Amino acid sequence: MARFLFLSQFMALTACTLPNQHPDYTGLPEGTKASTFTCCEDPDRQPDWFAGLALALSEPLAPLFNAESGSGLLAAHPAAIERVVDKARPLDLLVFSSKSHLSSRMLPGWFTHSAVYIGTEAQLRAIGLWSHPSIKPYHEAIRAGANVVEGVSPNVSFSALSDVLGQRDAALLIRPEINVAQKQTVAARALRLVGRPFDHAYDLNTCDSFACSEVLARSFPCLEFPVRDVQGSTVLLPDDVAAKAIRGEDLRIVDYVEGRGEQWAAPGVTGAMERVAGFWGPTPIGPIAQVSSSHALPTCSVL
Repeated sequence: MARFLFLSQFMALTACTLPNQHPDYTGLPEGTKASTFTCCEDPDRQPDWFAGLALALSEPLAPLFNAESGSGLLAAHPAAIERVVDKARPLDLLVFSSKSHLSSRMLPGWFTHSAVYIGTEAQLRAIGLWSHPSIKPYHEAIRAGANVVEGVSPNVSFSALSDVLGQRDAALLIRPEINVAQKQTVAARALRLVGRPFDHAYDLNTCDSFACSEVLARSFPCLEFPVRDVQGSTVLLPDDVAAKAIRGEDLRIVDYVEGRGEQWAAPGVTGAMERVAGFWGPTPIGPIAQVSSSHALPTCSVL
């Protein structure tokens, strides 16, 4: 009976996955400008019972939903992966789409994962960060290929960007407008989160565990991110990060690549706009989610 109940709950979750493109989306409106691009007005699309069930099952089901090596559409396109890896620079941000994965289709947004790129030994030496106290404990890991901090279950991980890209369908590479001193702070804060438990509630008001976008928000105190109330949790949506970069607000888009079956493409800023806008569709008629600032979040003593 317990097994049947668990299976029925799982099937209920799969029945409420979100479409990759809003049924009312007909393309970017004429005259749409990157500088005024917005998104994410109605993140509470699923019913309350779904949110409660998803939260209750997220931890026990995590092993089933974690992205496996080579499971993304980009895995079939090493040239696309190499393109992003070659362009990445220390303390860049990345947001990822994985709509070929069931877990991603349960989350609001075209982009549903994010990471902080720390850099390679050569890159960190070039900007004078290789000998920084926060980097030194990770010299061996970096030399072995680790270079991105990402919040995944069960713990925040230090991974290789090429491996992370191979688990995803699309990737947006974003460069923050920050100086070297700020990069030192970002690197230190991001690496302090490695090994911390994953936050299945995605709630920025807690400091005992950290989801992927929480790693971004907590690592970059020098940047102001828009955060929203989603099913009772204070959340930074990766699509909001993408929209901020599209607008050019302290972030700029370096590249965007996506796997398309046997082909891959790099449709740039316009391509990212179309994907994000396509997921969210027209501005909703009903209530629009209130936006607050990441600068108003409670401080975390672990940082």
